[in-house]
Amino acid sequence: MARVLQSLRRVLGWSAPSTAPRARSVDTDFSIFREGDRAVLHTKQPSLTKPLTKGSKTSLRRGHVDHDRIIGSRVRDAVQAHKGPELRLSLPTLEEYVALTPRHVTPIYSHDATLIVSLLDIHVNPPAANENQPPLEILESGTGHGSLTLHLARAIHAANTTPPPQPRRSQIQFVEDRLQRPGEKDSEDTQSATSVDSTQREWDAWRAQRGAIIHSVDVSSKFSALAEQNVRGFRRGIYTGDVDFYVGPVENWVAEQNKRREKTGVLASLTGSRSVEPYLSHVILDMPSAHLRIPHVAPILRRDGILIVFMPSITQVGDCVKIMRQHRLPFFQERVVELGIGISSGRQWDVRLVAKKSGADPSSWGPSSEVDEATPAESDEAATDNASEVLPPEESGKEDDMVMICRPKVGLRTMGGGFVGVWRRIEDPPAK
Repeated sequence: MARVLQSLRRVLGWSAPSTAPRARSVDTDFSIFREGDRAVLHTKQPSLTKPLTKGSKTSLRRGHVDHDRIIGSRVRDAVQAHKGPELRLSLPTLEEYVALTPRHVTPIYSHDATLIVSLLDIHVNPPAANENQPPLEILESGTGHGSLTLHLARAIHAANTTPPPQPRRSQIQFVEDRLQRPGEKDSEDTQSATSVDSTQREWDAWRAQRGAIIHSVDVSSKFSALAEQNVRGFRRGIYTGDVDFYVGPVENWVAEQNKRREKTGVLASLTGSRSVEPYLSHVILDMPSAHLRIPHVAPILRRDGILIVFMPSITQVGDCVKIMRQHRLPFFQERVVELGIGISSGRQWDVRLVAKKSGADPSSWGPSSEVDEATPAESDEAATDNASEVLPPEESGKEDDMVMICRPKVGLRTMGGGFVGVWRRIEDPPAK
């Protein structure tokens, strides 16, 4: 078995991390501002500088700040603005960076992104020599601003070794038959280079032996380019190597990945089969009609893997429940959480299909003052008074006899920022 795993790693590029020392590609001394950094200028309304460049400046409401005054300064130093006030400098936290960077799309702010990452319950180990384990792979479909991408990358960063110097050109990959929006064009830095230099070769070799990977997919090349820029721009690009960006529909990405992995003969060398085993540990879907993509990603999610769907409306979470039932997908719903600033852990919702009882009043299944004031145990009892327990797919009745329940569970009132459905795969793929 050990020989088989070693041969698989050679085929797929999952080589063991090198024990030879490698010079750091990122200066991790963040106590001093370097050229290319971004600094937070603390005024009544904190602002983020452009990447620090010698001879450049960042304009303020009153005057401007020369970048030459910031480069070489220590974090928390004060700097005098030209014809303006004295300002305190700091390196942006991830929360500040997400909130203050320019955007083409509304980001998932840090208080929500942190909760989503927490729900995934990610655990990684530092890389070890001669360890033959496939990488932890996470699919994020709907890159957007790159906020959640950065939070995910920070969570898995410890699983990867120190990367070599990064290629300057963009590393975005394009999925075949991508859906390109009108007016969008591929920028020169996202197109394939005609020649691969030594820096790129070294970078690709390092990528092939990573212990954890974020696959971030978006149909918009504009959003992907901005997200890659944002990831590269945070803390000198310390998390850049943890993320692979793709432009195209997620279903096409799945098809391409399956085709590539099938060619390697991973399972064939073990069992003689040409099927592709599940390879994703977690999946996050954050795009329009996300529920329609669930059947595409379900077969490649490992047993006990987590599927998270981020939706702006609670009724869209209900669409996910319906499609899982229609396709008989082996998922168990762990929770549905309402996001918002009001509370730190999110308000949980009850979203499920139930069989109607004869004579039951559907209006009584929604939120009411009695339910809001009841204890969790009393709320559960009230639910069973008017509806039977959820039926498994194989025992499902007619659709006309099923009702979707969507109501908040007992808890604090919050201003919702969206809804997150969390499901866990509970079965192995069917034997072939």
